[in-house]
Amino acid sequence: MTSFCSTTELTNVTGTLRSATIQQAIIDEADRQVTAYLRARGVSASACDETKSASLALSQAGLLLYGLQEGSFEASSGDFSSNVNVTGAVKALETRAFAILDDYISRQVSLITPRKSYMMKAGGRC
Repeated sequence: MTSFCSTTELTNVTGTLRSATIQQAIIDEADRQVTAYLRARGVSASACDETKSASLALSQAGLLLYGLQEGSFEASSGDFSSNVNVTGAVKALETRAFAILDDYISRQVSLITPRKSYMMKAGGRC
């Protein structure tokens, strides 16, 4: 499967110094989440601006979770202290990603919903 976003885009958006291997693993998981979310709602996932934006947002959340798990976001370290609310940032990024996907789904559904046509029976013979 081709990724919805790239490690270059993730680096440019976040400024991360994580390796391309770590970034790709995070992107792959974000893409799986996008695909599963869409599939569960009967919409196929295709590469477009919406899936790219959702994947980037989920990848950003993944980077934050990775940093939390490996200890980059400790409350204080020597002269440095961080006020990063990682869980709040992750939640906001996930909310944004799924809102983008919900909008995408609503537009896809409206495109494939058949229009009803009505036939009128005319009096007399045809």
